[in-house]
Amino acid sequence: MTHFSSVIPLEIIPSDRAAGAEIRGVNLLEPLSPDVQEQIVQALANYGAIFFRGQSLNEEQQLTFTRAFGDTMGHPLAKAEHMSFGEGSQSDVYYLKDEPDLTYIGKNKLKGAVMWHTDLQYMPEPQVYSLLYGIEIPSKGGDTLFSNLVAAYEALDESLKQRIEHLQCVNWILRTMPPVVHPLVRIHPVSGRKALYVSPTCSRSIVDMPPGQSKSLLRYLMRHVTLPRFVWRHVWQAGDLLMWDNRHTLHCRTAFDLCERRMMRRTQTAGEPVIPA
Repeated sequence: MTHFSSVIPLEIIPSDRAAGAEIRGVNLLEPLSPDVQEQIVQALANYGAIFFRGQSLNEEQQLTFTRAFGDTMGHPLAKAEHMSFGEGSQSDVYYLKDEPDLTYIGKNKLKGAVMWHTDLQYMPEPQVYSLLYGIEIPSKGGDTLFSNLVAAYEALDESLKQRIEHLQCVNWILRTMPPVVHPLVRIHPVSGRKALYVSPTCSRSIVDMPPGQSKSLLRYLMRHVTLPRFVWRHVWQAGDLLMWDNRHTLHCRTAFDLCERRMMRRTQTAGEPVIPA
């Protein structure tokens, strides 16, 4: 069902899945009013990920929109590993570029799949919002999938909720960066709802739990959060601006043909402390 704001003509069209909504009626090239900004934040808290179709944004315009929701930041892995993320003209903008590999023309090879993760879970203050703008889109694949971590938590049986509610998890990604400990269940500061905070990419072990039990519990939770009933797929179009709340969702990317180009521009807001359940 389509919902209309009682304050401004903001149209929110939820997907038919556990996450995701399209937002219409917002001119992203103009400064956001407090009412519009508040409703976008609420939509992110409700649906985890939102998108705006048919946009035409340059770097500065995307940064301006991003800054309406918090301070922006670059990618910490670029500094820690001296990696290039296709930086834009400003350090807070970078590009995800997948160039065609001519050696595979005619072979229909697939690549580009990215595992389930939530952005910067390996940092002491993980990232809040991520924004991705579609510049060049392959004809098939390269979709972004989102899992609703709030819905996944709420679907657990009560005994398991009680078992995990106050557990902590070690999160780690690179040897050059120290591991961090975050609660396994967190509170979303906007909705007040509880969400699982676990991912196949970063969640390594449960604090003070025997290794076998820790591995078993994490494996179960990782399978649970990626069940199809919690997942929404965003099929990209050029000019899409996709925005998601990392406190609410996991995401991953599907594979696409090596012979095609995929290019996205990314911006992100700074992190904040995780609120334990």
